Amino acid sequence: MLTYREAAKRVGRSRRAIRYWRQDGMPMQWETRDGQRVRVVDENVLLAFWRQRLQNDPAHQYRLRRLLAAQAAARDATRPNLHGV
Repeated sequence: MLTYREAAKRVGRSRRAIRYWRQDGMPMQWETRDGQRVRVVDENVLLAFWRQRLQNDPAHQYRLRRLLAAQAAARDATRPNLHGV
């Protein structure tokens, strides 16, 4: 179980983003740590919610397409030319 701070660090987002995700429906629970009640999220739930967010993000999809195109170009550049052209 991760606190807001730990969850934000795990997925590379801000604590505010984690709060917004909770408001958008990410299930969180209360836990007592060192005598304080804190909200916590299961790591698997956090990662599933984060992946879903990335899949729906057009900018992320653009970056993935650009990365895959660059990898394909690099792979083609290192592939030997078997046709002798």
